[in-house]
Amino acid sequence: LGPLVRAGKFESHIGSFHRTGHSRRCQVRNLPKYVRGAGSEGYEQNEAFFSKSNALAGRTRYASVFHRQQAITTYLQHTDRATTYAALSQLLVTKYYRALETLATEPALKLAMRGLGVTDRSTFDSWLEAEREYLESLEKEPEEETLAMEYYQKLAASLRSETFAPTSYEPNLAEAEKATRKREAERRHAFELEAKSLEAVMYLESRLGVVNRWKPGEPEWLEAQALVGKRRYQRALDTLEGLIVGRLFELWRMNLSDTGYKLRKHIAKALQARSKAIRTALDAYNIAAAALDPPRPQLSWDVVVHYGFLAEFDLLRFSRRDVRAEPWAKGPGRAAMDQHFELLGAKDEIRKLDVEIQRFVTFMKDDEAILRYHEQRLRREGSVELAHQVWLYGRETTRFNAGHRRRLANLAKAP
Repeated sequence: LGPLVRAGKFESHIGSFHRTGHSRRCQVRNLPKYVRGAGSEGYEQNEAFFSKSNALAGRTRYASVFHRQQAITTYLQHTDRATTYAALSQLLVTKYYRALETLATEPALKLAMRGLGVTDRSTFDSWLEAEREYLESLEKEPEEETLAMEYYQKLAASLRSETFAPTSYEPNLAEAEKATRKREAERRHAFELEAKSLEAVMYLESRLGVVNRWKPGEPEWLEAQALVGKRRYQRALDTLEGLIVGRLFELWRMNLSDTGYKLRKHIAKALQARSKAIRTALDAYNIAAAALDPPRPQLSWDVVVHYGFLAEFDLLRFSRRDVRAEPWAKGPGRAAMDQHFELLGAKDEIRKLDVEIQRFVTFMKDDEAILRYHEQRLRREGSVELAHQVWLYGRETTRFNAGHRRRLANLAKAP
């Protein structure tokens, strides 16, 4: 399917409702806000439809196959004729006014640009690309760093296995014999571990091109030690992130209107258990963060539980460069960048709506004309009954057109 997808220029994006479940790296690639031509569309029409059609579940759950399909078909026909088409012009007008409201914020963006020292809005595009590159650099560790960390850990394990404390004297012969056997087993295990570690050390030395074996205190040793500390920090952050996101989803599920009392109680108990796990993970994160040089910011419970997006964790991660001083990593810069892309989306939305509204007006005109033509043709041919049915069908399908024209005319008069 790959060639067909590429030939058809198919693109898959994230709906705005589901963006909280995606990392920032995924968002900057696939969020509609950053896709030119998407307008202000949230790509969540299916969710809106599912939300409205959920009421069918209670009626069709125990119905036969025939009656289930009949109920669904009848509901869809009614929705299409009486709800969707009736609200079509209101939807277009609402989108248009919303886009105009967004465009009205452009002076505020210009003011923010002066405060940031940005002279051209294309700077925000370069900021987004810089953020993409930064986030992609977090995806995978360079092979050389991975080998260096593994080499350091094997060396450290080899050094630990070389230290072997002497056996303490036991006055009781039976206890002394038991302790001796235990220490002999420990000594044998230490020798085996040392042999395995040295074998791995020699293999990694050949991979890294190490001539002189690293020793504690040497620059290479200290650098690898710091990398291992960062890895522990990253893993502690990953654990904390996963627990927080699970909590977010459970809170969202508990607040849904269709969630029953028993399920709410079950989720509440799960949240209590998760809160304990979050506190444990938070302590582990803060320990790992404090062990770094320089230390990373400490997180408190009050701060972490208010994290609403996966993206808020991404700027805590390491890359080969420190981005905390970058303008797109700071609050004012990020706010201005988001506003820039919202303005671009609003302009795209208005261009699309100008086309859609013209097509809609043309459709109403053509639909009424063709129904009127066939009704008159059937009357001339003497098929009065069929002509009457065409008239009834036309009255049903065009009954909302007057309201559509009135709304669109008011929109055309708007400043």
